[in-house]
Amino acid sequence: MEIKTLEELPFLKGLRTDFSSVAEMLSTRAQEISDKIFVKYYDRTYTYSQTNQKANKVAHYLQKQGVKKGDVVSLLIINSPEIYDCMFGAQKLGAISGSINFALQAPEIAYVLDDSKPKIVFISSDFKEQFSAGYEIAAHKPIVVEVETEAGSSKASFVQTTIKAILSESPDDEILVPQDLDDPYLLLYSSGTTGKPKGILLSNRSQLSVCRDVTRLGSIRGDDIVQIILPMFHTNPICVWTFPTLFSGQTVCIRKVYSPNDFWPSLIENGTTILQGVPAMYNYVYYSIDPSAADHSMLKLKWAFSGAAPLSVDLIDGFKERFDVEIIEGYGLTEGTGISTANPLDGKRKPGSIGIAVPEQEVAIMDDNLNPLKPYEKGEICIKGDATMIGYLNKPDATAETICDGWLRTGDIGYRDDDGFFYIVDRKKDMINRGGENIYPREIENVLEAHPDITAVAVLGHPDEALGERVRAVIEVSKPGVLTDSNIKTYLKDKIAKYKIPEIIEFTEQIPRNPTGKILKKDLRK
Repeated sequence: MEIKTLEELPFLKGLRTDFSSVAEMLSTRAQEISDKIFVKYYDRTYTYSQTNQKANKVAHYLQKQGVKKGDVVSLLIINSPEIYDCMFGAQKLGAISGSINFALQAPEIAYVLDDSKPKIVFISSDFKEQFSAGYEIAAHKPIVVEVETEAGSSKASFVQTTIKAILSESPDDEILVPQDLDDPYLLLYSSGTTGKPKGILLSNRSQLSVCRDVTRLGSIRGDDIVQIILPMFHTNPICVWTFPTLFSGQTVCIRKVYSPNDFWPSLIENGTTILQGVPAMYNYVYYSIDPSAADHSMLKLKWAFSGAAPLSVDLIDGFKERFDVEIIEGYGLTEGTGISTANPLDGKRKPGSIGIAVPEQEVAIMDDNLNPLKPYEKGEICIKGDATMIGYLNKPDATAETICDGWLRTGDIGYRDDDGFFYIVDRKKDMINRGGENIYPREIENVLEAHPDITAVAVLGHPDEALGERVRAVIEVSKPGVLTDSNIKTYLKDKIAKYKIPEIIEFTEQIPRNPTGKILKKDLRK
């Protein structure tokens, strides 16, 4: 497949493509295409100029509160344009925008606050209860700004002001602190195998590289509307689609949540041309939604991208046959700014493959000593390029283990064929992938092991046709018959996110172990 240069893309003509920071990119686009719609959100729209003005207002407020370059400003906000107001506003000061997963419960929120120590946190009214509980037990107490929603104002004592007040009272004159390419701009949390989340620091350089890569893939042809359905605390909606859409001068359409009933109507109503999703979403749409419920002749959708988990070849073929929509599989991880491979849009595609390396990244299959392997030999997928993270926040040892000689070790096992297409065959780590959500067993095991009636526990993935995997827990109890499924789920309810709570629970008097006492999960998978 021939990859075009940026200079060959007609929709970039007259637009600047070299920047020192993502914040500079926004300020520049607001001058170049000021009246073009950047954000669509139900009955609200915002131009590039209006988006920049709102970011300036937030930046002035943050500056008044003492926020400076390198500080963390965190967001616990439901999908909405206010995410952009707060994120872009922080980044204009050279501050780091930190996203908090809004499915987290109080102890998890407290950990993120204490680990990242944000100066200010913006929270949606929707999450006031869980945030309040987390704030209460956290040692670090940031300034809190409420993003009011239909859920109603919290009127909590720790809330200093609201985003509504900031946008109505702060000046909107341009503010842009000089930044370097290697300065961090984003902090995203990913679960760690030790049971604690790891903060992943990404740089301006990494994001701008991905902006160029995504733009050159060929999905964007001009006058595009990119629909965001996935939660915006994830890498994909922000790194793979928001910033590249901004870079290419196109329009983003945000939906609050994924709703099966809203799926086709929202795509048709908004004239969406590009969609990002996960296999569980496409699977449900294909098998469970009546295709006659919407007039597909009105559909403008050209490409539906999928990642986070394998997608069946039958589903890819069926989607094309039934809806005339191509599902494009790709691969990426937060540590690599969200995308490293994708199936070519023009030319040969291989269903079941995660595609070929994007232009500015190297992808290789390597052994444990980082020696490259031959085609079809299975080894670890490793990535190199400007998109690689700066490192894990406060975890230099974990960073050194993951980035070796410039190569990012993904922990995924795969192979490549003679044409340079890559395939994932297994995961080196024990991560569970439930409908696109990454879950690390140790995080759940740590909580369960604190239960007085549990002597040992093993959490692992259980294959599931709809979600890819479900969470399964094998629990060793001190006394048979004391615990039930309901007991366990109630115990976990306020300690971990709902999607992490095991759906399959088994009790045993003895979990299999090796001679040194290590639990043998491979025996439990049989």
